[in-house]
Amino acid sequence: MKKKKRYNKTKSLMGRVRAVFFCVLILISSIVITNRYTQSGLEKTKVVQASSEIKQENRSENLINMVYESSSNNSVLDMNSKNNNIKKENDGEVINSVDQDSNSFDSEKIQNFLTKNIRIEDNKKIAFLTFDDGPSTTVTPKILNTLKENNVKATFFIVGKQLEETPEAKNILLETYKQGHVIANHTYSHNYSKLYPHGRVDVNDFMAEVEQNNNILKSVLGENFRSRVIRFPGGHASWKGVAEIDKKLEDKSYKYIDWNALIGDSEGGPKTKEQLIKRYHQTFVGQEKVVLLMHDTYGKQSTAEALPYIISDLKNKGYEFRTLR
Repeated sequence: MKKKKRYNKTKSLMGRVRAVFFCVLILISSIVITNRYTQSGLEKTKVVQASSEIKQENRSENLINMVYESSSNNSVLDMNSKNNNIKKENDGEVINSVDQDSNSFDSEKIQNFLTKNIRIEDNKKIAFLTFDDGPSTTVTPKILNTLKENNVKATFFIVGKQLEETPEAKNILLETYKQGHVIANHTYSHNYSKLYPHGRVDVNDFMAEVEQNNNILKSVLGENFRSRVIRFPGGHASWKGVAEIDKKLEDKSYKYIDWNALIGDSEGGPKTKEQLIKRYHQTFVGQEKVVLLMHDTYGKQSTAEALPYIISDLKNKGYEFRTLR
């Protein structure tokens, strides 16, 4: 009887031990599982946060790149008011403005030389290559290539209406400027009937077109762009009633530039390269300061073909090439 009671007590004690053991085991398992889920949740949170931070960092980097690229691309358009230099930030190239271009020459002196026969006493033989009525998508690029190959700078008198013909024309204008050539004003329309009714300058229309053209040039070259050099379509000397317009231009510091030699590419119908060279020799007779009239508008392919010869001839005769500012 005592043995049976002792056995029952032992059995009961073992049952309680087992129960405690299972309870402890369940508790430990619960803690382990909870920790795993918690750790997993934390890891997932970290991953999500890291992913979010990477995305944010990428967005920030992209934004910085966009701003940098934008400022780099547009920096060539914006003139620093302090030193008047045009800077192309994305490749380190610096293009001087028309005011400080080492190739440039004071246009006021040339205006007085051409209109008042006031000599420039520097004993230098200087050629000013000037191109009117552009830019064109067919001729201007060829002229730019020739100028670049010969390391020569020129002055381009731009007609604003030409820039509105095609977006490519604006790109060509910008490239012309970036290469260090001078951009000058040739009115917006080049319309003789509007600008010179009955052969007399309409002061209001003429000045309005000069300013309209300036605004279009600014839209391509930047808000700070301004050239004081203009050329009358057909030339200043061709029209009556110029006294009033001369006063207006002087008040606004504009200088008008005609020419004292030409190649005849706007005289009559189309000309061959040989005809243009012949006309060049007829009008260029050794002037110490020669302002050569040419055109880079549509249909002037012969001008582009004759240009290498003209540059070579002037170099062989000891002329240096300058632009007008």
